[in-house]
This record gives sequence, C-alpha cells and structure tokens, in this order.
Amino acid sequence: MTLPADHDLEQAARWMARLRAGQDAATRREFRHWLEQDPAHAAAMERVACAWEQAGPRPAPQTVAPPQRPFAAGFAALAACLALLLAVPPQWLAWARESHVTARGETRVVQLWDGSEIGLDADSAVEVAYGPFSRDIRLTRGEASFKVAKSHLRPFAVTADHLTVVATGTEFIVEDAASTTVTLLEGGVDLRDPETDRVTGRLNPGQMAVADGARPPRIMAADMEQAGAWRQGRLIFNQTSLGEALARFSRYGGPRVTLSENAAALQVSGVFATRDVEKFVAVAAKLHGLAVTRGGDGGLTLTVERAKRRG
Repeated sequence: MTLPADHDLEQAARWMARLRAGQDAATRREFRHWLEQDPAHAAAMERVACAWEQAGPRPAPQTVAPPQRPFAAGFAALAACLALLLAVPPQWLAWARESHVTARGETRVVQLWDGSEIGLDADSAVEVAYGPFSRDIRLTRGEASFKVAKSHLRPFAVTADHLTVVATGTEFIVEDAASTTVTLLEGGVDLRDPETDRVTGRLNPGQMAVADGARPPRIMAADMEQAGAWRQGRLIFNQTSLGEALARFSRYGGPRVTLSENAAALQVSGVFATRDVEKFVAVAAKLHGLAVTRGGDGGLTLTVERAKRRG
C-alpha cells in the first residue's frame, strides 16, 4: 500500500487540530470537500487519526499559555502523534468495510482490526464501516453481541431497524426482530433515533431497551441470564409466546414447526438447547394440551385440540 505523501499528512494534521478545536456546519462541509478531492487525503487522515489515538491522552499544561491562533493549540500534540506514523500498522490506513454473515445453525465470533469483537448468533448479518472518526455497524438481521475496544476519538455505533446504539467502550447485545432490543452488559451506551440521530435514552448495566419505531424506546431491567444465552447454546424463555419462541428456534435448524393461529399466543417458560426444537414442541404440547402432527417432509404442526377449543 502506498503511504500518504508528507504534504497530505501535514494537511491532515491541520484538519485534526481544527476539528478537535470545534466543529460547525461550514467546517464539516470544508472537511468533507477536502476528503473528496483525493483518495490520498482519506488515507492521510486515517493515519493521523490512528497516531493520535495511539498517543493517548495528554496532560493539561500547568502554566497559563498566551493566546494562540485557531487550531494552533493542537499542533504540539500532533507533532508527537506524527512521530508515531511510521509505526502504525498498514491495515489501519484503509477505511475498513466488510460484511459478516452466519447461516442457520451457525454462530461465530468476529475480531475487528481495532480489537473490538462481534459475536454473531445463527442466521444473522452485520455490515462494518470504519473511518477516521467513526466505527459504524449495521445489524441487518438476527442478533449479535458486541465487545467494544475503547476509543474516545471513534464512537462505536450499531444500527438496527428501530434504534442506534452509540458507545466508546462497553459490552452489549442487539437483536433485530419485529422490534429492536438492546441489552447492556457493561459500561454505558446512548440510544439514538436512526432517522434523526436524536438521543432517546441511555442504558446502565443490567438494563435493556425495546424500540418498535412507533414511540420512544422502553427501558427496563434486563434478565441477565436470558440475555445472550444463545452464546452458551441455550434459549431461555420467560412467559414467551409460542410464536416468538419458535421464531427464535428457526435460526438453529431442525424441523420446520407450524402453529395453528389459536396456538401462537400461548406462553411457555423454560431453558432449552438451541438445537432441540423437538423437545420444546413436546413440552409446549404437554403444557397446553396441543396436538402434534408430523408431515411428510418431517415438519411439525402444533394445534389446539378440539375439546380444549370447545372448553
């Protein structure tokens, strides 16, 4: 990979100081215009951003400094950052864009190049896009857990259908189904509306948020044992409807299960192996007096028995 030229690095360093001194709409437009002028500008900005990140926080001066020109205050720190440039790994130069997908019955852990980790549930998919000031993830289906490497320069944002989760360093789980569910395991996250980017709430460890796009997210205490149980090959249900439970099982393979309309809302509780949908069907049938029939393709159908329906 060709390294950025010295004059591109110098311009990128000036932009870093200017952006960190404060941003307005005009500054952001100028910066975007500069980036779009030449692909080398993006590579130079990425290299400066990474060097700044590696340099870490710098102590505040102990003496009163004389007034300085705009964006000059950051130059001393930038000089130290730029000294690190040759040590920055080449893979940090690219604005990473990648996709990760799991099939039915497959779970996988993905290591991102900044040290963050994504645990993908079965039948799930994410799209990753990293830039000098951003780490953006799109959960396009399914469920995933996120362990976020700390970076105050680069917020880590996960967007699903109805919610965006923004963190700098933490661990949380996001599920994209009929509603978007976020469970916070460690640290803290902001919740944002994916359309307006407006902050709609904040989670503390042990809390969860549920958003359906029709109203602000509902925040409540989370069942920490239930959250992410799939990572240990289990599914935990607590007064969960049969329809919702079987939608979860469908990610892991096994025979197809069909519910009669009047059985879908019946509830079940218990702990089940992700790949043992037949045991789940047997338990649900016994609990609610359902009839189980097996079709020629091996699929199962759960139906409320007639005597129960008349009662």
